[in-house]
Amino acid sequence: MSVRQKGNQSTKKPGASISTDTIKDEFQAVQQSAKSAVTSEWDYKLALFLITTIAFITRFWGINHPNEVVFDEVHFGK
Repeated sequence: MSVRQKGNQSTKKPGASISTDTIKDEFQAVQQSAKSAVTSEWDYKLALFLITTIAFITRFWGINHPNEVVFDEVHFGK
C-alpha cells in the first residue's frame, strides 16, 4: 500500500512553476504588512505617551493646595 496518489505522474518539483512575478507580488505584500505593523506600533506608543501625560497632569494638579499642613486629629488620635 502506498501513500502516493495515482493519476498525476508529474516529474516537476513542487514550487518549480512559481513565476518571478508571483514572488515579487508576495514580497510587496509582505513589505506592505510590515509597514502597517510599524504604523500600528507607533499608534500604541503615542497612546501610551498621551495616557501617561494626562495621568501625570491630573495627579499633580493642585498638589500645593492647601498651602499649610493640615493635622487630622481624628486619624492621629487613635
